[in-house]
Amino acid sequence: MMQFLFESKPFRQYSGWDGALGTSLGTALGAKLARPGDTVVCVIGDGALHYNPVPAALGFSQQNGLPLLIVVCDNRGYTSQTWNVYKYFGQGAAVRSGDMIGNVITPTPDYAKLAEAYGGVGERVEKPADLAPAIDRALAAVASGKTALLDVFVTP
Repeated sequence: MMQFLFESKPFRQYSGWDGALGTSLGTALGAKLARPGDTVVCVIGDGALHYNPVPAALGFSQQNGLPLLIVVCDNRGYTSQTWNVYKYFGQGAAVRSGDMIGNVITPTPDYAKLAEAYGGVGERVEKPADLAPAIDRALAAVASGKTALLDVFVTP
């Protein structure tokens, strides 16, 4: 996905990773404030999206004319939670029973509708062949001043 987005264009990457949850959308908005003429893309997992202040970020984006392209890598779960259970509690009850509560996001929300609620556009992408045209549409929406959110299904 990143290769397609920036295949032949120069780009800057800023990683908001600092060990804290819920920083991705705020980091993307900060980058957009700093470079308002640039296209800013926030790539985030569906599990991590739940830790971000989505309404506040999308409202801020809409109110201040700061369109973003948000790409949700949707594996229908919060799999880093499962990894951490195995890492820190390898002998625990959840590992023994195979019951990892909270690691599956079901039913899968339609994340694309989040952008629509704030005047943006959203699209769910379930097949790899549909990704390139969806990115083109999303980038066109961002160029027109609207935040775009792509809910991209990925294999867990």
